[in-house]
Amino acid sequence: MDDSATGFARNDIRSNLDGSNTQSGIPLTLSIYVYDGTNSCAAMANVQVDIWHCNASGIYSAEDVESIVGETWLRGYQLTDSNGLATFVTIVPGWYQGRTTHIRLRLRSTYDSTTTGGTNTTQLFFPQEIIDTINTTISPYNTEGTNPTTNAGDHVYAGEVSGATLLTLSGDNSNGYTATIKVNLPRTTA
Repeated sequence: MDDSATGFARNDIRSNLDGSNTQSGIPLTLSIYVYDGTNSCAAMANVQVDIWHCNASGIYSAEDVESIVGETWLRGYQLTDSNGLATFVTIVPGWYQGRTTHIRLRLRSTYDSTTTGGTNTTQLFFPQEIIDTINTTISPYNTEGTNPTTNAGDHVYAGEVSGATLLTLSGDNSNGYTATIKVNLPRTTA
């Protein structure tokens, strides 16, 4: 599936492109700022910010292995505005075997046409205490129970520099959360 297709340009990614099959879970508004790390951290406009993640049950849409080809929920992209901002409305993801709770993030720009190209991919993570509480007490997450893979035990999280992609959440399990992250290109997080 080409997540860069026109229909994926959206800020609310909770449903399929046609508005069907809205995924249940704790609401999350995620604001991502993109800055030029080699140009005085100037805001970068027109960077394509893609995010995708699993639903509360740990399932990704559009995956052959999940037998849900054609589903497009919890996938989307936006172009950053003049302030370098892209904001998404989604849900807190669940988890699947072998991984801690995370959101995949890809930044596509014409920033660098040399050896590294213009694509940077990373993952965003959640505070362990909040995820543990959600997974044991909040429906529909609690049907999966406690994730045996913690942030500290996750091979991708372990490679991140001092928690640079760990989200700071504001809000609560009843009303939802907001989070903001700043990303510099070339990819380092601030």
